[in-house]
Amino acid sequence: MTEQKQRNLNKSIVQGAFWSYNTFYGSKLLVFISTIILARLLTKEDFGVVGYALLILSFLGVMEDLGIGKALIYHRDDPEAAHTAFWLGLATGIALFFATWFIAPLAAVFFNDERIIPITRALGLTFPIFALGNVHSALLEKNLEFKRTFGPEVAKMGGKGIVSIMFALLNFGAWSLALGHLTGSLISTVVYWRVLPWRPAFRFSRRHVKPLLSYGGSLVLVAAMAMISTNADYLFVGRYLGAAALGVYTLAYRIPEMVILQISKVVARVLFPAYTKIREDAKALQDAFLSTIRYISMITIPLGVGMALVAEPMVLTLFTEKWAEAIPVVRAISIYTLLFSLAANAGSVHKAQGRTFLMTKLSGLRTIVLLPALWWATHGPAASIAAVGWTQATIALFSATLNLVVAAHMINVPLMAVAETLWPATVSSVAMASAVLGMLFVTASMPALVQLIAAVAVGAVVYVLVLSWLQQQLVIKMGRTVRAVLLRGGN
Repeated sequence: MTEQKQRNLNKSIVQGAFWSYNTFYGSKLLVFISTIILARLLTKEDFGVVGYALLILSFLGVMEDLGIGKALIYHRDDPEAAHTAFWLGLATGIALFFATWFIAPLAAVFFNDERIIPITRALGLTFPIFALGNVHSALLEKNLEFKRTFGPEVAKMGGKGIVSIMFALLNFGAWSLALGHLTGSLISTVVYWRVLPWRPAFRFSRRHVKPLLSYGGSLVLVAAMAMISTNADYLFVGRYLGAAALGVYTLAYRIPEMVILQISKVVARVLFPAYTKIREDAKALQDAFLSTIRYISMITIPLGVGMALVAEPMVLTLFTEKWAEAIPVVRAISIYTLLFSLAANAGSVHKAQGRTFLMTKLSGLRTIVLLPALWWATHGPAASIAAVGWTQATIALFSATLNLVVAAHMINVPLMAVAETLWPATVSSVAMASAVLGMLFVTASMPALVQLIAAVAVGAVVYVLVLSWLQQQLVIKMGRTVRAVLLRGGN
Protein backbone atom coordinates (compact mmCIF):
# COMPACT_ATOMS: atom_id res chain seq x y z
CA MET A 1 0.00 0.00 0.00
CA THR A 2 1.40 3.42 -0.98
CA GLU A 3 1.93 6.11 1.63
CA GLN A 4 -0.86 8.21 0.12
CA LYS A 5 -3.32 5.31 0.24
CA GLN A 6 -2.32 4.63 3.85
CA ARG A 7 -2.99 8.26 4.74
CA ASN A 8 -6.34 8.14 2.98
CA LEU A 9 -7.29 4.97 4.84
CA ASN A 10 -6.23 6.46 8.17
CA LYS A 11 -8.31 9.52 7.39
CA SER A 12 -11.32 7.33 6.56
CA ILE A 13 -10.91 5.39 9.80
CA VAL A 14 -10.61 8.55 11.90
CA GLN A 15 -13.57 10.19 10.17
CA GLY A 16 -15.58 7.00 10.42
CA ALA A 17 -14.80 6.74 14.11
CA PHE A 18 -15.59 10.43 14.56
CA TRP A 19 -19.07 10.06 13.11
CA SER A 20 -19.63 6.72 14.80
CA TYR A 21 -18.80 8.36 18.12
CA ASN A 22 -21.08 11.28 17.26
CA THR A 23 -23.82 8.82 16.40
CA PHE A 24 -23.20 6.70 19.44
CA TYR A 25 -22.91 9.44 22.02
CA GLY A 26 -25.65 11.52 20.47
CA SER A 27 -28.02 8.57 20.76
CA LYS A 28 -26.69 7.27 24.07
CA LEU A 29 -26.92 10.69 25.68
CA LEU A 30 -30.64 10.52 24.97
CA VAL A 31 -30.75 6.98 26.41
CA PHE A 32 -28.83 8.13 29.47
CA ILE A 33 -31.20 11.01 30.16
CA SER A 34 -34.28 8.88 29.60
CA THR A 35 -32.87 6.12 31.85
CA ILE A 36 -32.38 8.59 34.72
CA ILE A 37 -36.00 9.71 34.34
CA LEU A 38 -37.40 6.21 33.92
CA ALA A 39 -35.49 4.95 36.97
CA ARG A 40 -37.55 7.37 39.02
CA LEU A 41 -40.86 6.52 37.35
CA LEU A 42 -40.65 2.73 37.11
CA THR A 43 -39.93 -0.09 39.53
CA LYS A 44 -37.14 -2.66 39.58
CA GLU A 45 -39.71 -5.26 38.53
CA ASP A 46 -40.68 -3.20 35.47
CA PHE A 47 -37.08 -3.14 34.28
CA GLY A 48 -36.75 -6.84 35.09
CA VAL A 49 -39.85 -7.98 33.18
CA VAL A 50 -38.78 -6.14 30.03
CA GLY A 51 -35.27 -7.46 30.65
CA TYR A 52 -36.68 -11.00 30.40
CA ALA A 53 -38.28 -10.21 27.03
CA LEU A 54 -35.21 -8.46 25.62
CA LEU A 55 -33.06 -11.37 26.74
CA ILE A 56 -35.20 -13.76 24.69
CA LEU A 57 -34.98 -11.46 21.70
CA SER A 58 -31.21 -11.22 22.10
CA PHE A 59 -30.79 -14.96 21.76
CA LEU A 60 -33.06 -15.08 18.71
CA GLY A 61 -31.37 -11.95 17.39
CA VAL A 62 -28.18 -13.78 16.48
CA MET A 63 -30.12 -14.96 13.43
CA GLU A 64 -31.87 -11.68 12.66
CA ASP A 65 -30.07 -11.24 9.32
CA LEU A 66 -28.08 -14.52 9.10
CA GLY A 67 -24.91 -12.39 9.01
CA ILE A 68 -25.94 -11.04 5.62
CA GLY A 69 -25.13 -7.43 6.49
CA LYS A 70 -21.52 -8.26 7.33
CA ALA A 71 -21.31 -10.50 4.25
CA LEU A 72 -22.26 -7.53 2.06
CA ILE A 73 -19.40 -5.54 3.60
CA TYR A 74 -16.90 -8.38 3.15
CA HIS A 75 -17.63 -9.27 -0.47
CA ARG A 76 -16.87 -7.15 -3.50
CA ASP A 77 -19.43 -4.66 -4.80
CA ASP A 78 -22.32 -6.23 -6.69
CA PRO A 79 -25.75 -4.52 -6.92
CA GLU A 80 -27.53 -7.85 -7.31
CA ALA A 81 -26.14 -9.08 -4.00
CA ALA A 82 -27.79 -6.22 -2.09
CA HIS A 83 -31.24 -6.97 -3.53
CA THR A 84 -30.89 -10.64 -2.73
CA ALA A 85 -29.67 -9.83 0.79
CA PHE A 86 -32.69 -7.62 1.44
CA TRP A 87 -35.26 -10.32 0.63
CA LEU A 88 -33.32 -12.99 2.50
CA GLY A 89 -33.15 -10.75 5.53
CA LEU A 90 -36.83 -9.81 5.41
CA ALA A 91 -37.88 -13.46 5.20
CA THR A 92 -35.67 -14.22 8.19
CA GLY A 93 -37.14 -11.32 10.18
CA ILE A 94 -40.71 -12.49 9.56
CA ALA A 95 -39.80 -16.06 10.52
CA LEU A 96 -38.20 -14.84 13.76
CA PHE A 97 -41.32 -12.86 14.62
CA PHE A 98 -43.43 -16.02 14.44
CA ALA A 99 -40.77 -17.92 16.38
CA THR A 100 -40.97 -15.30 19.12
CA TRP A 101 -44.75 -15.74 19.30
CA PHE A 102 -44.43 -19.47 20.02
CA ILE A 103 -41.37 -19.25 22.28
CA ALA A 104 -42.88 -16.62 24.62
CA PRO A 105 -44.98 -19.10 26.69
CA LEU A 106 -41.97 -21.40 27.11
CA ALA A 107 -39.91 -18.46 28.32
CA ALA A 108 -42.62 -17.60 30.83
CA VAL A 109 -42.35 -21.11 32.26
CA PHE A 110 -38.54 -20.89 32.41
CA PHE A 111 -38.57 -17.55 34.24
CA ASN A 112 -41.76 -18.38 36.15
CA ASP A 113 -43.36 -15.07 35.13
CA GLU A 114 -46.47 -14.94 32.91
CA ARG A 115 -46.13 -11.16 32.45
CA ILE A 116 -43.46 -11.60 29.81
CA ILE A 117 -45.67 -13.41 27.24
CA PRO A 118 -47.49 -10.43 25.67
CA ILE A 119 -44.46 -8.15 25.96
CA THR A 120 -42.17 -10.69 24.28
CA ARG A 121 -44.63 -11.26 21.46
CA ALA A 122 -44.99 -7.52 20.86
CA LEU A 123 -41.23 -6.97 20.84
CA GLY A 124 -40.91 -9.73 18.24
CA LEU A 125 -41.99 -7.11 15.69
CA THR A 126 -38.52 -5.61 15.94
CA PHE A 127 -37.16 -8.43 13.75
CA PRO A 128 -39.03 -7.58 10.52
CA ILE A 129 -38.62 -3.86 11.27
CA PHE A 130 -34.85 -4.34 11.58
CA ALA A 131 -34.74 -6.33 8.35
CA LEU A 132 -36.29 -3.47 6.40
CA GLY A 133 -33.34 -1.19 7.21
CA ASN A 134 -30.45 -3.62 7.63
CA VAL A 135 -29.15 -3.52 4.04
CA HIS A 136 -29.25 0.28 4.05
CA SER A 137 -27.11 0.29 7.19
CA ALA A 138 -24.67 -2.29 5.78
CA LEU A 139 -24.20 -0.37 2.52
CA LEU A 140 -23.35 2.80 4.43
CA GLU A 141 -20.85 0.90 6.60
CA LYS A 142 -19.29 -0.75 3.56
CA ASN A 143 -18.40 2.65 2.14
CA LEU A 144 -17.36 4.04 5.57
CA GLU A 145 -20.20 6.58 5.32
CA PHE A 146 -20.79 6.66 9.06
CA LYS A 147 -21.76 10.32 8.95
CA ARG A 148 -25.03 9.33 7.28
CA THR A 149 -25.90 6.86 10.05
CA PHE A 150 -26.07 9.69 12.59
CA GLY A 151 -29.67 10.64 11.83
CA PRO A 152 -31.22 7.14 11.96
CA GLU A 153 -29.49 6.12 15.19
CA VAL A 154 -30.11 9.35 17.07
CA ALA A 155 -33.74 9.41 15.90
CA LYS A 156 -34.10 5.83 17.14
CA MET A 157 -32.91 6.58 20.65
CA GLY A 158 -34.72 9.90 20.84
CA GLY A 159 -38.01 8.33 19.83
CA LYS A 160 -37.48 5.41 22.16
CA GLY A 161 -36.82 7.65 25.16
CA ILE A 162 -39.67 10.08 24.53
CA VAL A 163 -42.26 7.36 24.00
CA SER A 164 -41.08 5.36 27.02
CA ILE A 165 -41.25 8.38 29.31
CA MET A 166 -44.67 9.39 27.95
CA PHE A 167 -46.18 5.97 28.65
CA ALA A 168 -44.41 5.72 32.02
CA LEU A 169 -46.10 8.97 33.06
CA LEU A 170 -49.39 7.38 32.00
CA ASN A 171 -48.65 4.43 34.35
CA PHE A 172 -48.09 1.82 31.64
CA GLY A 173 -45.33 0.24 33.75
CA ALA A 174 -43.17 -2.30 31.92
CA TRP A 175 -45.14 -1.71 28.71
CA SER A 176 -43.74 1.82 28.51
CA LEU A 177 -40.25 0.38 27.94
CA ALA A 178 -41.53 -2.13 25.36
CA LEU A 179 -43.51 0.44 23.39
CA GLY A 180 -40.57 2.82 23.40
CA HIS A 181 -38.29 0.07 22.08
CA LEU A 182 -40.64 -0.72 19.20
CA THR A 183 -41.14 2.92 18.29
CA GLY A 184 -37.41 3.60 18.22
CA SER A 185 -36.78 0.65 15.87
CA LEU A 186 -39.50 1.80 13.49
CA ILE A 187 -38.25 5.40 13.41
CA SER A 188 -34.69 4.24 12.69
CA THR A 189 -35.79 2.17 9.70
CA VAL A 190 -37.84 5.02 8.24
CA VAL A 191 -34.91 7.45 8.54
CA TYR A 192 -32.47 4.96 6.97
CA TRP A 193 -34.73 4.80 3.92
CA ARG A 194 -34.69 8.59 3.71
CA VAL A 195 -30.93 8.89 4.20
CA LEU A 196 -29.94 6.30 1.58
CA PRO A 197 -31.80 6.39 -1.76
CA TRP A 198 -31.10 2.71 -2.50
CA ARG A 199 -34.30 0.71 -2.94
CA PRO A 200 -34.68 -3.07 -3.12
CA ALA A 201 -35.75 -4.36 -6.50
CA PHE A 202 -37.95 -7.41 -6.91
CA ARG A 203 -34.94 -9.50 -7.92
CA PHE A 204 -33.48 -12.55 -6.24
CA SER A 205 -30.19 -13.98 -7.53
CA ARG A 206 -29.59 -17.58 -6.52
CA ARG A 207 -25.88 -17.34 -7.31
CA HIS A 208 -25.48 -14.82 -4.48
CA VAL A 209 -27.30 -16.84 -1.85
CA LYS A 210 -24.51 -19.31 -1.14
CA PRO A 211 -21.68 -16.71 -0.79
CA LEU A 212 -23.83 -14.52 1.44
CA LEU A 213 -24.99 -17.35 3.67
CA SER A 214 -21.60 -19.04 3.71
CA TYR A 215 -19.76 -16.04 5.14
CA GLY A 216 -22.77 -14.77 7.08
CA GLY A 217 -23.52 -18.20 8.50
CA SER A 218 -20.08 -18.46 10.02
CA LEU A 219 -20.65 -15.11 11.71
CA VAL A 220 -23.97 -16.37 13.05
CA LEU A 221 -22.09 -19.12 14.88
CA VAL A 222 -19.68 -16.53 16.27
CA ALA A 223 -22.58 -14.28 17.24
CA ALA A 224 -24.37 -17.21 18.89
CA MET A 225 -21.34 -18.00 21.02
CA ALA A 226 -20.85 -14.33 21.85
CA MET A 227 -24.53 -13.93 22.67
CA ILE A 228 -24.47 -16.84 25.09
CA SER A 229 -21.33 -15.62 26.82
CA THR A 230 -22.40 -11.95 26.99
CA ASN A 231 -26.01 -12.61 28.00
CA ALA A 232 -25.61 -15.68 30.18
CA ASP A 233 -25.33 -13.42 33.22
CA TYR A 234 -28.78 -11.97 32.53
CA LEU A 235 -30.12 -15.48 32.02
CA PHE A 236 -28.79 -16.76 35.35
CA VAL A 237 -29.81 -13.63 37.27
CA GLY A 238 -33.32 -13.68 35.83
CA ARG A 239 -33.83 -17.41 36.31
CA TYR A 240 -32.40 -17.80 39.80
CA LEU A 241 -32.43 -14.36 41.46
CA GLY A 242 -35.73 -12.96 40.12
CA ALA A 243 -37.17 -10.02 38.19
CA ALA A 244 -36.21 -7.34 40.73
CA ALA A 245 -32.58 -8.54 40.79
CA LEU A 246 -32.55 -8.57 36.99
CA GLY A 247 -33.92 -5.03 36.96
CA VAL A 248 -31.11 -3.81 39.23
CA TYR A 249 -28.46 -5.73 37.28
CA THR A 250 -29.75 -4.36 33.97
CA LEU A 251 -29.64 -0.77 35.19
CA ALA A 252 -26.18 -1.25 36.73
CA TYR A 253 -24.88 -2.64 33.44
CA ARG A 254 -26.12 0.31 31.38
CA ILE A 255 -23.66 3.00 32.46
CA PRO A 256 -20.41 1.00 31.98
CA GLU A 257 -21.83 -0.40 28.74
CA MET A 258 -22.69 3.04 27.43
CA VAL A 259 -19.49 4.78 28.48
CA ILE A 260 -16.90 2.01 27.98
CA LEU A 261 -18.09 -1.08 26.15
CA GLN A 262 -19.75 0.75 23.29
CA ILE A 263 -16.53 2.65 22.56
CA SER A 264 -14.91 -0.60 21.48
CA LYS A 265 -18.01 -1.61 19.53
CA VAL A 266 -18.03 1.70 17.68
CA VAL A 267 -14.34 1.33 16.82
CA ALA A 268 -14.82 -2.30 15.76
CA ARG A 269 -17.69 -1.23 13.50
CA VAL A 270 -15.32 1.15 11.70
CA LEU A 271 -12.32 -1.19 11.73
CA PHE A 272 -13.98 -4.19 10.08
CA PRO A 273 -14.63 -2.52 6.70
CA ALA A 274 -11.31 -0.65 7.00
CA TYR A 275 -9.34 -3.86 7.72
CA THR A 276 -10.96 -5.62 4.77
CA LYS A 277 -9.43 -2.97 2.51
CA ILE A 278 -5.87 -3.68 3.75
CA ARG A 279 -6.09 -7.40 4.50
CA GLU A 280 -3.46 -8.15 1.83
CA ASP A 281 -0.99 -5.59 3.23
CA ALA A 282 0.63 -7.16 6.30
CA LYS A 283 2.55 -4.07 7.45
CA ALA A 284 -0.46 -1.77 7.19
CA LEU A 285 -2.61 -4.25 9.11
CA GLN A 286 -0.01 -4.59 11.87
CA ASP A 287 0.32 -0.82 12.27
CA ALA A 288 -3.45 -0.33 12.33
CA PHE A 289 -3.85 -3.10 14.92
CA LEU A 290 -1.29 -1.61 17.33
CA SER A 291 -2.50 1.96 16.83
CA THR A 292 -6.05 0.93 17.61
CA ILE A 293 -5.04 -0.85 20.83
CA ARG A 294 -3.03 2.19 21.89
CA TYR A 295 -5.84 4.69 21.38
CA ILE A 296 -8.59 2.47 22.80
CA SER A 297 -6.55 1.78 25.94
CA MET A 298 -5.92 5.51 26.45
CA ILE A 299 -9.69 5.96 26.68
CA THR A 300 -11.16 2.81 28.18
CA ILE A 301 -8.60 1.97 30.88
CA PRO A 302 -9.02 5.26 32.78
CA LEU A 303 -12.78 5.20 32.21
CA GLY A 304 -13.11 1.67 33.57
CA VAL A 305 -10.90 2.23 36.60
CA GLY A 306 -12.42 5.61 37.34
CA MET A 307 -16.01 4.44 37.06
CA ALA A 308 -15.35 1.51 39.38
CA LEU A 309 -13.96 3.92 41.99
CA VAL A 310 -16.78 6.49 41.82
CA ALA A 311 -19.60 3.94 41.51
CA GLU A 312 -21.20 4.84 44.84
CA PRO A 313 -21.56 8.63 44.44
CA MET A 314 -22.46 8.15 40.78
CA VAL A 315 -25.34 5.73 41.42
CA LEU A 316 -26.68 7.72 44.36
CA THR A 317 -26.56 10.96 42.36
CA LEU A 318 -28.11 9.65 39.17
CA PHE A 319 -30.58 7.03 40.36
CA THR A 320 -31.09 7.81 44.09
CA GLU A 321 -30.86 5.51 47.12
CA LYS A 322 -33.60 3.34 45.59
CA TRP A 323 -30.97 1.71 43.34
CA ALA A 324 -28.12 1.41 45.89
CA GLU A 325 -27.94 -2.36 45.23
CA ALA A 326 -26.49 -1.50 41.82
CA ILE A 327 -23.27 0.02 43.27
CA PRO A 328 -21.15 -3.17 43.60
CA VAL A 329 -22.41 -4.35 40.21
CA VAL A 330 -21.34 -1.09 38.54
CA ARG A 331 -17.85 -1.58 40.00
CA ALA A 332 -17.56 -5.11 38.65
CA ILE A 333 -19.04 -4.37 35.22
CA SER A 334 -16.77 -1.34 34.82
CA ILE A 335 -13.73 -3.62 35.06
CA TYR A 336 -15.39 -6.22 32.83
CA THR A 337 -16.13 -3.69 30.08
CA LEU A 338 -12.61 -2.27 30.34
CA LEU A 339 -11.07 -5.69 29.70
CA PHE A 340 -13.59 -6.55 27.00
CA SER A 341 -12.84 -3.31 25.14
CA LEU A 342 -9.15 -4.10 24.80
CA ALA A 343 -9.87 -7.31 22.87
CA ALA A 344 -12.60 -5.94 20.58
CA ASN A 345 -9.95 -5.02 18.01
CA ALA A 346 -9.00 -8.68 17.72
CA GLY A 347 -12.41 -9.70 16.39
CA SER A 348 -12.13 -7.21 13.53
CA VAL A 349 -8.82 -8.80 12.52
CA HIS A 350 -10.36 -12.28 12.45
CA LYS A 351 -13.34 -11.17 10.37
CA ALA A 352 -11.26 -9.16 7.91
CA GLN A 353 -9.00 -12.18 7.37
CA GLY A 354 -12.03 -14.41 6.81
CA ARG A 355 -11.01 -16.61 9.76
CA THR A 356 -14.26 -16.53 11.64
CA PHE A 357 -13.72 -20.12 12.75
CA LEU A 358 -11.14 -18.83 15.24
CA MET A 359 -13.73 -16.46 16.70
CA THR A 360 -16.10 -19.39 17.08
CA LYS A 361 -13.49 -21.45 18.92
CA LEU A 362 -12.47 -18.61 21.21
CA SER A 363 -16.07 -17.73 22.01
CA GLY A 364 -16.85 -21.38 22.63
CA LEU A 365 -13.94 -21.72 25.03
CA ARG A 366 -15.06 -18.63 26.96
CA THR A 367 -18.60 -19.97 27.15
CA ILE A 368 -17.45 -23.36 28.47
CA VAL A 369 -15.62 -21.64 31.33
CA LEU A 370 -18.25 -18.94 31.97
CA LEU A 371 -21.42 -21.01 32.36
CA PRO A 372 -20.36 -23.09 35.41
CA ALA A 373 -18.81 -19.99 36.94
CA LEU A 374 -22.11 -18.11 36.63
CA TRP A 375 -23.98 -21.07 38.09
CA TRP A 376 -21.76 -20.85 41.15
CA ALA A 377 -22.27 -17.05 41.34
CA THR A 378 -26.05 -17.54 41.53
CA HIS A 379 -26.07 -20.66 43.73
CA GLY A 380 -22.96 -20.46 45.91
CA PRO A 381 -22.72 -19.14 49.48
CA ALA A 382 -22.12 -15.59 48.18
CA ALA A 383 -24.82 -15.74 45.49
CA SER A 384 -25.74 -12.21 44.39
CA ILE A 385 -25.77 -9.90 41.40
CA ALA A 386 -22.42 -8.51 42.57
CA ALA A 387 -20.93 -12.02 42.46
CA VAL A 388 -22.23 -12.37 38.91
CA GLY A 389 -20.57 -9.09 37.91
CA TRP A 390 -17.18 -10.05 39.36
CA THR A 391 -17.41 -13.46 37.72
CA GLN A 392 -17.80 -11.71 34.37
CA ALA A 393 -14.80 -9.50 35.10
CA THR A 394 -12.59 -12.45 36.08
CA ILE A 395 -13.44 -14.45 32.96
CA ALA A 396 -12.95 -11.34 30.80
CA LEU A 397 -9.38 -10.99 32.06
CA PHE A 398 -8.39 -14.38 30.66
CA SER A 399 -10.60 -14.13 27.57
CA ALA A 400 -9.30 -10.70 26.54
CA THR A 401 -5.69 -11.79 26.98
CA LEU A 402 -6.22 -14.92 24.87
CA ASN A 403 -7.99 -12.98 22.10
CA LEU A 404 -5.19 -10.42 21.88
CA VAL A 405 -2.51 -13.12 21.83
CA VAL A 406 -4.23 -15.06 19.02
CA ALA A 407 -4.90 -11.96 16.90
CA ALA A 408 -1.34 -10.70 17.35
CA HIS A 409 0.05 -14.11 16.35
CA MET A 410 -2.19 -14.21 13.27
CA ILE A 411 -0.74 -10.99 11.83
CA ASN A 412 2.79 -11.52 13.25
CA VAL A 413 2.76 -8.75 15.85
CA PRO A 414 5.16 -9.41 18.78
CA LEU A 415 3.45 -9.61 22.16
CA MET A 416 6.01 -7.18 23.52
CA ALA A 417 4.76 -4.61 21.00
CA VAL A 418 1.20 -5.12 22.29
CA ALA A 419 2.38 -4.66 25.88
CA GLU A 420 4.25 -1.48 24.96
CA THR A 421 1.07 0.03 23.53
CA LEU A 422 -0.78 -0.60 26.82
CA TRP A 423 1.71 0.57 29.44
CA PRO A 424 1.27 4.40 29.13
CA ALA A 425 -2.49 4.22 29.75
CA THR A 426 -2.01 1.65 32.51
CA VAL A 427 0.60 3.65 34.44
CA SER A 428 -1.40 6.87 34.03
CA SER A 429 -4.55 5.14 35.27
CA VAL A 430 -2.77 3.88 38.39
CA ALA A 431 -1.73 7.45 39.20
CA MET A 432 -5.29 8.61 38.51
CA ALA A 433 -6.73 5.93 40.80
CA SER A 434 -4.57 7.12 43.70
CA ALA A 435 -5.79 10.68 43.23
CA VAL A 436 -9.44 9.63 42.99
CA LEU A 437 -9.24 7.49 46.15
CA GLY A 438 -7.64 10.38 47.99
CA MET A 439 -10.36 12.79 46.91
CA LEU A 440 -13.13 10.33 47.86
CA PHE A 441 -11.56 10.04 51.33
CA VAL A 442 -11.36 13.82 51.75
CA THR A 443 -14.96 14.37 50.62
CA ALA A 444 -16.44 11.33 52.42
CA SER A 445 -18.75 13.45 54.57
CA MET A 446 -19.99 15.58 51.67
CA PRO A 447 -23.05 15.02 49.43
CA ALA A 448 -22.73 12.38 46.72
CA LEU A 449 -22.87 14.96 43.92
CA VAL A 450 -19.94 16.91 45.38
CA GLN A 451 -17.94 13.70 45.79
CA LEU A 452 -18.62 12.71 42.20
CA ILE A 453 -17.66 16.05 40.67
CA ALA A 454 -14.51 16.43 42.78
CA ALA A 455 -13.27 12.88 42.17
CA VAL A 456 -13.91 13.00 38.41
CA ALA A 457 -12.23 16.42 38.06
CA VAL A 458 -9.11 15.46 40.03
CA GLY A 459 -8.84 12.07 38.32
CA ALA A 460 -9.12 13.57 34.83
CA VAL A 461 -6.46 16.20 35.52
CA VAL A 462 -3.99 13.71 37.01
CA TYR A 463 -4.52 11.21 34.18
CA VAL A 464 -3.96 13.78 31.43
CA LEU A 465 -0.87 15.21 33.15
CA VAL A 466 0.78 11.83 33.69
CA LEU A 467 -0.08 10.58 30.19
CA SER A 468 1.25 13.80 28.66
CA TRP A 469 4.48 13.34 30.60
CA LEU A 470 4.88 9.73 29.49
CA GLN A 471 3.74 10.12 25.88
CA GLN A 472 3.98 13.79 25.05
CA GLN A 473 4.37 13.39 21.29
CA LEU A 474 1.58 10.84 21.08
CA VAL A 475 -0.84 13.08 23.01
CA ILE A 476 0.05 16.05 20.79
CA LYS A 477 -0.42 13.94 17.66
CA MET A 478 -3.72 12.58 18.92
CA GLY A 479 -4.93 16.09 19.75
CA ARG A 480 -4.01 17.38 16.30
CA THR A 481 -5.78 14.49 14.61
CA VAL A 482 -8.98 14.97 16.59
CA ARG A 483 -8.83 18.74 16.12
CA ALA A 484 -8.40 18.37 12.37
CA VAL A 485 -11.39 16.04 12.14
CA LEU A 486 -13.50 18.34 14.31
CA LEU A 487 -12.62 21.39 12.22
CA ARG A 488 -13.59 19.55 9.05
CA GLY A 489 -16.80 18.42 10.70
CA GLY A 490 -15.89 14.87 9.74
CA ASN A 491 -16.06 15.71 6.04
